[in-house]
Amino acid sequence: MEIPLFPLHTVLCPGIALPLHIFEPRYRLLLQRVIQADQPFGIVLISSGPEVGGPASPHRIGTTARVVGTTPLPGGRSFIIVRGERRFAIEAIDDEREPYLIGEVRYLDEDDGADATELADRAADSFGQYLTGIISTSNDARSEVPLGELRDGTPAEVSYRIAGGLGIDATERQRLLETERVAARLESVIRLLERENVLLKELLLRLRVRGEAPPLN
Repeated sequence: MEIPLFPLHTVLCPGIALPLHIFEPRYRLLLQRVIQADQPFGIVLISSGPEVGGPASPHRIGTTARVVGTTPLPGGRSFIIVRGERRFAIEAIDDEREPYLIGEVRYLDEDDGADATELADRAADSFGQYLTGIISTSNDARSEVPLGELRDGTPAEVSYRIAGGLGIDATERQRLLETERVAARLESVIRLLERENVLLKELLLRLRVRGEAPPLN
């Protein structure tokens, strides 16, 4: 299957919403075409090259994106919201037919692997602690994390919800996206959450000493 590609310095995970500012003529054309045809396009992390202007080489694994909202801006620009749908692997790239890249892609199945459901529950618990820690840094003790919503859906959906919500760099998020089995992705997510939760706890303890955060439970 062929889809237009949009290389970015950002990783999009399935099920996650992403705002984009479309201003380059080549991507304004891409956007016009996918909206008219009601078709997805591919978002891929840049491996080398610039995000704006010259050519960029993307990583092989990306996620299809569908436009779910648009706001026109002056000068033909637009602000859009897309939602990630499916992972794909790039088999070949055509960089001559259009001003943007066209990828020949193969969609990737989601293989849960062993213990995926149990791992999803553990990951959701750890992610709840992570979000609680993030909220605590805002000094808003009234905020609550909807723990039930964190574990909604399949183990794959839980893994992507957490991967998309973690404050990690693009390289780490790309590694999660590329992980074949859901169970292995969840194990990686749990390890990252353990690291981040330790760092958050240390930060919150320092804030408490300075009287800048509510007490930890």
